[in-house]
Amino acid sequence: MLVNTVSTLALYCSHCGKIEMHDLSRFSLKSSVGRELSCGCGQRLATVSGVGHDQYLLDIPCVVCETSHVVCVNVKDFWQGRVNKIYCAAANLELGFSGERGAIEKAIADQQREFASMVRDMANEDFIDNSRVMFEVLNRVHDIAERGGVFCRCGGGVIEADVQPDSIELVCAHCNGRRVIAARTEADLLAVKALATIELIPGRRSHRR
Repeated sequence: MLVNTVSTLALYCSHCGKIEMHDLSRFSLKSSVGRELSCGCGQRLATVSGVGHDQYLLDIPCVVCETSHVVCVNVKDFWQGRVNKIYCAAANLELGFSGERGAIEKAIADQQREFASMVRDMANEDFIDNSRVMFEVLNRVHDIAERGGVFCRCGGGVIEADVQPDSIELVCAHCNGRRVIAARTEADLLAVKALATIELIPGRRSHRR
């Protein structure tokens, strides 16, 4: 019987926004001494430590909470191969995945294909000023939203997106708070790529009679 000795930890970088994959060996994690994982841009992603025979501790910095989360991962779950999502429980922010590398890559690719199909349905070439920039900005906003990084200060959980010819307007369904993301020029694209989170400012909630 083959025993899986390698699992992958894929974590989102709060600095550059990319997802970085680290292949980890059973033998390298037996020690209680923490192993530090970093992004290619130099940002620290997590410190992984073994705790006895049953758990691993992931110390992951969270840009939303401005602190570090210690996430306990069951050893059996970590090595079983299927994809497990890792969350910041406080902000419901998706921090990354653990599991078999191929399964993680497929899950990410499936998400991207589904989103690309949705954008193609939305993006009318005659309506959008710059369809390429709009697509990439939408893709970045989607990535941030997938991790729970698009939120309103009021705490409302439903954020709607309204695509305009040169921007994306995010609206909180609870308080009508808004945030406009420009999506026409290369400068607009660079600006949204630099965002780790998108926060809406609460507006006045309309009262219907």
